[in-house]
Amino acid sequence: MPVLVAALLLGVLFFVLLGRYRRANLRQFVEGWRWPLGIVLSLATVALGMTGRADFAFLTGCGASYLLFGTVPFIWQTRTARPETGPSEHGASMPPSKPAAMSTKEALSVLGLREGASKDEIRAAHRRLIQQTHPDKGGTNYLAAKINEAKDVLLA
Repeated sequence: MPVLVAALLLGVLFFVLLGRYRRANLRQFVEGWRWPLGIVLSLATVALGMTGRADFAFLTGCGASYLLFGTVPFIWQTRTARPETGPSEHGASMPPSKPAAMSTKEALSVLGLREGASKDEIRAAHRRLIQQTHPDKGGTNYLAAKINEAKDVLLA
Protein backbone atom coordinates (compact mmCIF):
# COMPACT_ATOMS: atom_id res chain seq x y z
CA MET A 1 0.00 0.00 0.00
CA PRO A 2 2.71 2.58 0.84
CA VAL A 3 4.39 1.86 -2.48
CA LEU A 4 1.14 2.61 -4.34
CA VAL A 5 0.66 5.89 -2.48
CA ALA A 6 4.24 6.92 -3.25
CA ALA A 7 3.84 5.99 -6.93
CA LEU A 8 0.58 7.95 -7.12
CA LEU A 9 2.18 11.02 -5.56
CA LEU A 10 5.14 10.80 -7.94
CA GLY A 11 2.77 10.46 -10.91
CA VAL A 12 0.80 13.53 -9.86
CA LEU A 13 4.01 15.46 -9.33
CA PHE A 14 5.26 14.36 -12.75
CA PHE A 15 2.12 15.48 -14.58
CA VAL A 16 1.93 18.81 -12.70
CA LEU A 17 5.52 19.65 -13.55
CA LEU A 18 5.19 18.35 -17.10
CA GLY A 19 2.18 20.58 -17.69
CA ARG A 20 3.89 23.56 -16.11
CA TYR A 21 7.06 23.25 -18.18
CA ARG A 22 5.57 21.98 -21.42
CA ARG A 23 6.75 24.99 -23.42
CA ALA A 24 9.84 25.81 -21.40
CA ASN A 25 13.36 25.50 -22.67
CA LEU A 26 15.69 22.83 -21.30
CA ARG A 27 17.26 25.06 -18.65
CA GLN A 28 13.88 26.05 -17.20
CA PHE A 29 12.76 22.43 -17.28
CA VAL A 30 15.85 21.24 -15.39
CA GLU A 31 15.52 24.02 -12.81
CA GLY A 32 11.86 23.12 -12.32
CA TRP A 33 12.70 19.50 -11.55
CA ARG A 34 15.61 20.26 -9.25
CA TRP A 35 13.62 20.80 -6.02
CA PRO A 36 11.08 17.99 -6.45
CA LEU A 37 13.80 15.48 -7.28
CA GLY A 38 15.86 16.72 -4.34
CA ILE A 39 12.90 16.17 -2.02
CA VAL A 40 12.24 12.71 -3.47
CA LEU A 41 15.90 11.78 -2.99
CA SER A 42 15.79 13.13 0.57
CA LEU A 43 12.79 10.94 1.34
CA ALA A 44 14.53 7.98 -0.28
CA THR A 45 17.58 8.68 1.90
CA VAL A 46 15.44 8.54 5.03
CA ALA A 47 13.73 5.34 3.90
CA LEU A 48 17.02 3.66 3.01
CA GLY A 49 18.57 4.75 6.29
CA MET A 50 15.66 3.31 8.26
CA THR A 51 15.95 -0.03 6.47
CA GLY A 52 19.68 -0.28 7.14
CA ARG A 53 20.91 0.39 3.62
CA ALA A 54 23.51 2.97 4.65
CA ASP A 55 25.55 2.68 1.46
CA PHE A 56 22.60 3.58 -0.77
CA ALA A 57 21.38 6.16 1.74
CA PHE A 58 24.76 7.87 1.48
CA LEU A 59 24.52 8.04 -2.31
CA THR A 60 20.96 9.32 -2.38
CA GLY A 61 21.80 11.81 0.36
CA CYS A 62 24.69 13.18 -1.68
CA GLY A 63 22.43 13.46 -4.73
CA ALA A 64 19.76 15.23 -2.70
CA SER A 65 22.38 17.61 -1.31
CA TYR A 66 23.51 18.44 -4.83
CA LEU A 67 19.99 19.02 -6.10
CA LEU A 68 18.77 21.03 -3.11
CA PHE A 69 21.84 23.12 -2.38
CA GLY A 70 23.45 23.23 -5.83
CA THR A 71 26.91 22.23 -4.64
CA VAL A 72 28.86 19.03 -4.41
CA PRO A 73 28.64 17.55 -0.90
CA PHE A 74 31.56 18.52 1.33
CA ILE A 75 32.79 14.93 1.37
CA TRP A 76 33.47 15.07 -2.38
CA GLN A 77 35.12 18.48 -2.38
CA THR A 78 38.86 18.44 -2.89
CA ARG A 79 40.96 20.45 -0.55
CA THR A 80 43.55 22.47 -2.40
CA ALA A 81 46.18 24.46 -0.61
CA ARG A 82 46.15 28.16 -1.22
CA PRO A 83 49.41 29.60 -2.49
CA GLU A 84 51.40 30.97 0.41
CA THR A 85 53.51 33.33 -1.66
CA GLY A 86 50.64 35.53 -2.84
CA PRO A 87 49.25 38.50 -0.99
CA SER A 88 47.45 37.71 2.24
CA GLU A 89 44.06 39.04 3.26
CA HIS A 90 45.65 42.21 4.61
CA GLY A 91 47.57 42.92 1.42
CA ALA A 92 51.03 42.02 2.74
CA SER A 93 53.08 39.34 1.07
CA MET A 94 54.13 36.50 3.35
CA PRO A 95 56.83 33.96 2.45
CA PRO A 96 55.96 30.31 2.88
CA SER A 97 56.74 28.99 6.33
CA LYS A 98 59.71 26.63 6.46
CA PRO A 99 60.24 24.38 9.45
CA ALA A 100 63.21 25.19 11.63
CA ALA A 101 66.36 23.18 10.94
CA MET A 102 67.11 20.38 13.36
CA SER A 103 69.84 21.11 15.88
CA THR A 104 72.80 18.79 16.42
CA LYS A 105 71.59 17.97 19.94
CA GLU A 106 68.15 17.02 18.63
CA ALA A 107 69.68 14.95 15.82
CA LEU A 108 71.78 13.00 18.32
CA SER A 109 68.68 12.43 20.45
CA VAL A 110 66.67 11.15 17.45
CA LEU A 111 69.35 8.65 16.52
CA GLY A 112 70.03 7.69 20.15
CA LEU A 113 73.70 8.68 20.00
CA ARG A 114 76.06 10.59 22.28
CA GLU A 115 78.09 13.61 21.30
CA GLY A 116 81.26 12.76 19.44
CA ALA A 117 79.76 9.76 17.60
CA SER A 118 81.71 8.70 14.53
CA LYS A 119 80.32 8.70 11.00
CA ASP A 120 80.13 4.92 11.04
CA GLU A 121 78.10 4.97 14.27
CA ILE A 122 75.76 7.59 12.78
CA ARG A 123 75.23 5.50 9.64
CA ALA A 124 74.69 2.33 11.68
CA ALA A 125 72.15 4.01 13.98
CA HIS A 126 70.37 5.53 10.99
CA ARG A 127 70.22 2.18 9.20
CA ARG A 128 68.91 0.37 12.29
CA LEU A 129 66.20 2.96 12.98
CA ILE A 130 65.10 3.44 9.39
CA GLN A 131 64.62 -0.32 8.99
CA GLN A 132 62.29 -0.27 12.01
CA THR A 133 60.32 2.88 11.16
CA HIS A 134 60.22 2.93 7.37
CA PRO A 135 56.69 3.51 5.97
CA ASP A 136 56.93 0.25 3.99
CA LYS A 137 57.46 -1.64 7.25
CA GLY A 138 54.51 -0.04 9.07
CA GLY A 139 56.21 3.14 10.24
CA THR A 140 55.22 6.68 9.40
CA ASN A 141 56.55 9.16 6.86
CA TYR A 142 57.13 11.66 9.65
CA LEU A 143 59.44 9.39 11.64
CA ALA A 144 61.39 8.33 8.56
CA ALA A 145 61.82 11.98 7.56
CA LYS A 146 63.05 12.91 11.05
CA ILE A 147 65.57 10.06 11.08
CA ASN A 148 66.83 11.02 7.62
CA GLU A 149 67.10 14.66 8.64
CA ALA A 150 69.03 13.73 11.78
CA LYS A 151 71.52 11.72 9.73
CA ASP A 152 71.93 14.61 7.27
CA VAL A 153 72.52 17.12 10.07
CA LEU A 154 75.14 14.96 11.76
CA LEU A 155 77.00 14.01 8.59
CA ALA A 156 77.04 17.55 7.17
